[in-house]
Amino acid sequence: MILSSAAIRRWKVCSGCLMSLMRSSAHSASTSGVLNQMPRFAILLGCVLTIAVSAISFGQETTPSEQAPPKTPTSGQVWVQDIPGTASSLIMRPVTLPDGGEMWVMEREVTWNLFDVFIFRLDEKKKKSSPDSDAVTRPTKPYIAVDRGFGHNDYPALSMSLQNAVQFAKWISAKTGRTYRIPTVDEWKMICAQAAIPADQLDAYAWCDSNSEEKTHPVAKKKADALGLHDLYGNVGEWCLTGGTPEKPEGVLMGGGYESPENALNCESNQPYDMMWNDSDPQFPKSVWWFADAAYVGIRLVCTDDGPTKALSNSKDDDHGDE
Repeated sequence: MILSSAAIRRWKVCSGCLMSLMRSSAHSASTSGVLNQMPRFAILLGCVLTIAVSAISFGQETTPSEQAPPKTPTSGQVWVQDIPGTASSLIMRPVTLPDGGEMWVMEREVTWNLFDVFIFRLDEKKKKSSPDSDAVTRPTKPYIAVDRGFGHNDYPALSMSLQNAVQFAKWISAKTGRTYRIPTVDEWKMICAQAAIPADQLDAYAWCDSNSEEKTHPVAKKKADALGLHDLYGNVGEWCLTGGTPEKPEGVLMGGGYESPENALNCESNQPYDMMWNDSDPQFPKSVWWFADAAYVGIRLVCTDDGPTKALSNSKDDDHGDE
């Protein structure tokens, strides 16, 4: 068997301790009573036990959690997706499809905790990225504080374009080896129907114009719905796909945001893209990654678990330069 480095160190220290105590005990046995020998025997016993434990742990070097394979989703069960190279994980909750199949949806909206890693390439700086995730085109850094001063840690990421959101989903897919993406509008409506948020209890479930104080709030502070999801209504609107192509996706916001009136919080209301979302952007051309005037745009991903994603290394073809 192969000893772990820690076990070898413990063995050497305790072996030396054991030999020293044995010599000391033999030398003083003729001049000391039994009671005077008790401390030495206590230490001696501790060394013996330590060596025994070390022997049990031979060959048991631990493996960094980043190298552990992702957990396999189990039908009907909540599961947690660790994101390698980050301190973040996604709580995924099951949703039943009309054909009896299943998909999983994030319990919470994407927060800055994870989105910052994507934007600022923090995984690359810590050398915890992978070739696939490195190949995914990432947005340019925002030129303004896109959190608007609302808050950062555990607050929903916001103001990203649909292109930005799609690239984020590709990055998560490359990181995990699973298929993560922006939901379609029909999928979001299906999720919303199963969430069954009571229309007469919106204050308990959503941050909107009547209780938000004109700002976003940390995720999961409101009551969970029937699916166990938080903030499906309010806080930030969630990008959903309506069509387009992988290179030029088209979509709308669903669920309403912190500025939305309560009558706009339902499974049908949507907010299409508006050029005014970037009206005050001084850049030319205006950013394709960030909105200067839309602090209510956010993301919630779904996982279809179609197995490892492919062709992500070709996503550089979608590069739009430094816009």
